[in-house]
Amino acid sequence: MDDITAPLVAVEWEDITAYSRTAIPDDFEAYRLRKLTCGLLWKETPDYIVVVGDYDISNAGKDYRHNDFHIIPRGVIRQLTILRSQGALVSLDVAAS
Repeated sequence: MDDITAPLVAVEWEDITAYSRTAIPDDFEAYRLRKLTCGLLWKETPDYIVVVGDYDISNAGKDYRHNDFHIIPRGVIRQLTILRSQGALVSLDVAAS
């Protein structure tokens, strides 16, 4: 992916909750884990989406250019918001100081 054309998104999703005490709480609501993941919407399938948090724009020609990614099953997604639609998201232009 030479040009970064993936949209920038914010995904609110519910993660697995583990509770290890012997007493089961009456109200699980306080123990539910809601997550917010932001990044590039790298891939979408009917079952899951892939959100990339880091994309190495200087690693051209290597085996990998992205890391810190989440594979989120669609069944746990509560809301997906497009923060910026497809197009150039970064610039390598650096002003001399």
